[in-house]
Amino acid sequence: MSSSHPMLLPLLLLWCLALPGGHTFFPNFWSKFLSFTWGSYTHQDLTEEAVLNVTLQILLDNKHPTRPPLRWEDFEDKTLTPDEILTAYYGDEVSLRQYRASMRQIVSANANMDFLNLTRNDPVRHFDSERVRQGNSLLLRAREQLLSYLSAKEYEGAREILGQTLHALQDFYSHTNWVELGNTDIHPDLATPGRDISSLAGVSDQTCTDCTVSCQNNIVAAIQKRHLLTSGYYGETPEKPQGKCSHGGPFDYSKELSAKGGINKDTAMPMFSPHHFLHKQAAQLALKASIKFLSELRREVTDNIMLRLLGVSAFPALSFVLDTTGSMGEEITSARLQSRLIIQRQSDTLLQPDYYILVPFHDPGFGPVYKTSDPDEFLKILDSLQALGGGDEPEMCLSALQLALINTPPHSEIFVFTDASSKDPHLRSSVEALIQEKKIKVSFLITEDPSRTTVKRSKREVLSPDRFDLYTDLASTSGGQVVFTTNSDIGKASEIITDSAHFDVVTLLYKQSSEKGAPRNTFLVDEFMYNVTLFINGDVKIFQIFDPKGHKQNGRQASHGKFTRVFLQDPLKVGTWSIYMETTGPHSIRVQGRSSLDFLYYFGTPVNGSHPGLYQLNNQPVTGVPAVLVVDVIGLPESANLSHVTLTPVHGTTRMLELELTNEGLLVAQVGEIPLGEFSLGVSGTDGKGHEVKREAPQHLRSAECMLEMSCPVPLTPENSQIMSVKITNHGSSHYYCVTVNGSPYNIFDEFTTTRVQMNSSDSQVLNINISVPTSVEPGAVITLMAEAEECDSNIPACFAHLSLVVAEKVKVSPVHTPPVCPQPSYFGSCPESLSPNLCQDHRWSAHLLVLDADGIKFTEILNGSGVTSHGPDGKYEYVNFTSSCCTPQAELLLTNYRDVVWHCFFQVPTAGIQTDSGQLYYLLTLLPIIFVVVLLLAVYFTCNKKKHEVEGTQNQAEVIPLKEP
Repeated sequence: MSSSHPMLLPLLLLWCLALPGGHTFFPNFWSKFLSFTWGSYTHQDLTEEAVLNVTLQILLDNKHPTRPPLRWEDFEDKTLTPDEILTAYYGDEVSLRQYRASMRQIVSANANMDFLNLTRNDPVRHFDSERVRQGNSLLLRAREQLLSYLSAKEYEGAREILGQTLHALQDFYSHTNWVELGNTDIHPDLATPGRDISSLAGVSDQTCTDCTVSCQNNIVAAIQKRHLLTSGYYGETPEKPQGKCSHGGPFDYSKELSAKGGINKDTAMPMFSPHHFLHKQAAQLALKASIKFLSELRREVTDNIMLRLLGVSAFPALSFVLDTTGSMGEEITSARLQSRLIIQRQSDTLLQPDYYILVPFHDPGFGPVYKTSDPDEFLKILDSLQALGGGDEPEMCLSALQLALINTPPHSEIFVFTDASSKDPHLRSSVEALIQEKKIKVSFLITEDPSRTTVKRSKREVLSPDRFDLYTDLASTSGGQVVFTTNSDIGKASEIITDSAHFDVVTLLYKQSSEKGAPRNTFLVDEFMYNVTLFINGDVKIFQIFDPKGHKQNGRQASHGKFTRVFLQDPLKVGTWSIYMETTGPHSIRVQGRSSLDFLYYFGTPVNGSHPGLYQLNNQPVTGVPAVLVVDVIGLPESANLSHVTLTPVHGTTRMLELELTNEGLLVAQVGEIPLGEFSLGVSGTDGKGHEVKREAPQHLRSAECMLEMSCPVPLTPENSQIMSVKITNHGSSHYYCVTVNGSPYNIFDEFTTTRVQMNSSDSQVLNINISVPTSVEPGAVITLMAEAEECDSNIPACFAHLSLVVAEKVKVSPVHTPPVCPQPSYFGSCPESLSPNLCQDHRWSAHLLVLDADGIKFTEILNGSGVTSHGPDGKYEYVNFTSSCCTPQAELLLTNYRDVVWHCFFQVPTAGIQTDSGQLYYLLTLLPIIFVVVLLLAVYFTCNKKKHEVEGTQNQAEVIPLKEP
């Protein structure tokens, strides 16, 4: 793709494409169910519309080499949809699933700003409480961080930052008085590098007057006349000064304080938004600002990088985990061959995999990760591998697989080549958690027969018959497969990689067993299915395949040892197919096909309060909380429908729930409580002719009774120590949880191993952990932090979270101003020089600072002395107040801004008899030497010109003012 970037189409895309109605400026689509705000816009609406607009811009600006160019006329006056845009440009080359999933991640990160403990009450992140200048500085810092993540190709983390940034940007237009000031265009300096926000109301400016419910004209006329920016205070912290505006709404405590009412434009409902009548204008400007931000971001990177950020991809990754011990030469050769075939197949299209990934392992080592977007470079890496050493069981397979899972994008498949069992089975729970969270398939190609228990390899004891059961379980849980083969057959068996390297592969059936017998399994073929393939592996004596009418079908077969592939011929008869097998030992059957019909899903839990909505459970389902299942269907024609979802526990009864269609085209099911433990998920419905349609989620799900949230509010930088927080919430009965945190590929934790935490039901605790990046780590390196909590004394499933961070350059000071310094304080009050200790509490003094710092003061801390501090915005300054009794004649304050830059301020109590208000004494003492010099020069001047003054007469003499000595 070309990296040239034409100017943003200023009004064409924005105003000709109508915003979809029926939503709110609340977090997401679920908000309307909780608040009945049917006629408003949500953050989800604004974010999705902005992403679609910019995607269309990129595709309009870059002509497809083999397909007809897109025309603006084909999209004018239409509501944009992902399917319509991508299909018009790419045809069947592109994965709608990946694009939809990436958009969901951005939207979820945006909505979570109103839900997560770290962000929901932070006024800077929402432009509340007059933190306007500080909010703009945060946007600039987020923009820097976003670019660093894109430079490191850490797209998942970049999507999280993008969603959070767009939320704050959109809140500016809903929470400040920019719209009330009569502005009809976006703020020109907001989130713009090198610019600052000016014309801000000061701390002494009254900004609002009292009002109730629908607040017309409640902003003070002087604020409007002087064109000053302000925003509403929310809740109890920070404390709202007299006469300031409130956010407003039923959950805002500050709205009962002067000035009563509020100014938010979050919804079109007066109950929630006192300025509801300006909601549409605020939403339109927020959308335009979001498109501008994305378009300016595009100018900083290539179009290919921008498309990957937005999830436009053929398939996310070609990912290998390779055993490189001496016996693995044939496997390495097979990986090279299949990689070349896939690369050659994709070379005629615009869409290569986002990444080519390789993680080698042996005993006792594993890694490093080879990760590139260049197919030629990847082939050179494969060509350089050599099978050396080793030969003894077991090896570090799960360590390498975990590393591959961390570095492989979601919705991918990883292929593991080995002939040895795992030396590190203790990593199973974290591997399973990563598989579930990232929805990645893992398939194993094992060049050793698992039934051989008496054969010895060099330096190897008798092998256990169940040594590969762990791999079989992981494949089953992930929706992958295990292929047992030999060195002579590995070349043909590895062709499953090419068969699976399509974005539209869906699983119809997967069964594996270690028992002999005569099983009969069924799978459903619908009219949307083609290229159906059966993979039969293991001790299978015979098998027979029957179509829905009972006719035997042989298909085209390819057998290699105990592994057979059967390719059914299109078009296929619609209905239930069956396969009968006679088995003599361990075996598996997998049926997959290609189809445009697929689905994405997630579980969420409703959140009430000031910004109601649906909080997406990103890591894993959580039992013990009311849950809603959201299904996003891909490629379903209007004539068909999906009506039900099934939850099937490994041990338990299947639950079937009804799916309901929302105005946004999403399907939802009221789940209630999610089953504890492992379960599978599927959806079903009918096509236009009444035939049954089914789709199964490839990965099994494992719920937990606890939930982990990880956060690191400040970018990682070498040399600096900082705090990472891990919040654990228990939704089950009382437990002791053992919490473990690890880092990869660098250990950045200061003496943290495992912490034992006692928790009652519904308890939450936050663990603050010191981390520091070694000086040897270069900026741009990616560090993944993993947290796991298990009940210490039982086998209850663990909860898990992971967070990938990009190491930034050393902390910079504010881009707008020089490093903050502590100015000369103004003092109020004084203390007598001689004061007995029992009377010092009766006398008080205070100090006032005005600090010029664009980032804003995050918190203050009294290092020496005792007293009370407060701080907040005052126009372009930040004020800091300190008050104490005369028992504390001196004090030291530590100020920290939102870049975590710190500086010290020292105070000395004024003594009685000296003028102390407003620091006038300090300025007078400073000016005395200057006054003395000026008076001396004037005296010399008048002495030298005395005769001239005498000649000029008495008329001039009357005008001379005698000067006194200082």
